[in-house]
Amino acid sequence: MGEDEVVFKPSDSICYVAENRKVTVDALRVPERLLLTYQRSTYEYAKNIVDGKSVNWIYGESQPFCIGRFNNMDIGVGRFWIGAPAAAMTLEEAIACGAKIIFEVGLSGGLQSFLQPSDVVIVTEAIRDEGTSYHYLPPEVRVESSARLRDKLIDRLNEEKIKYFVGSVWSTDGVYRETRGKFRKFKNAKVLAVNMETSAVFAVARYRNVEAASAQVISDILTESGWLQAFEHQSVKESTKALLRVVLEVLSGS
Repeated sequence: MGEDEVVFKPSDSICYVAENRKVTVDALRVPERLLLTYQRSTYEYAKNIVDGKSVNWIYGESQPFCIGRFNNMDIGVGRFWIGAPAAAMTLEEAIACGAKIIFEVGLSGGLQSFLQPSDVVIVTEAIRDEGTSYHYLPPEVRVESSARLRDKLIDRLNEEKIKYFVGSVWSTDGVYRETRGKFRKFKNAKVLAVNMETSAVFAVARYRNVEAASAQVISDILTESGWLQAFEHQSVKESTKALLRVVLEVLSGS
């Protein structure tokens, strides 16, 4: 039996926005290379690096988007809403507008005792503990990063002598249901960190046959006894800045 047909597609939303603004669909196109961010500071760092010019894309100021250049390549930088459903929806629209090579840079909570705030995690696979990815792929399907993009990033990090860890993350949409039992389960399985979006991002990319990879900066630490928050620590900010520049090197060369 074939896949059930959707009622409407991302391209329908793009056409609606274009019609409402009285512009062509092409006016909403984005570069093939997309840097996907969530935090305001991460977006602003990236915008500055690529000398990005703000564009009135789909959501205007509520989800800022800019287009700049890095190593003579056009790069789109978007600040998506957090959470798997919102990230997946916006990524669908970005892909419909031309994005084909996607790199997510976000913040994650460390699960392993050897991780510290500001550490960099290169994601291999995302554990699907959110609801969105199951609308794209059957439960038994694993969602993984683009090996090509991941390997290129690792090579560049080695060249820059930037410390990093490689492994899986746990993506959940139940922020306040990260129970001790789940913590122990994923820690014992050697999962490095927890976030909210990566498994959905990987699922959408696989479904739409585009490339996606993810790099995360540890911004907080989860333990059985509590939660250490370090989102505003200077070391986290500096690590994010350094990571962004390396990711943009990979994007521009891919």
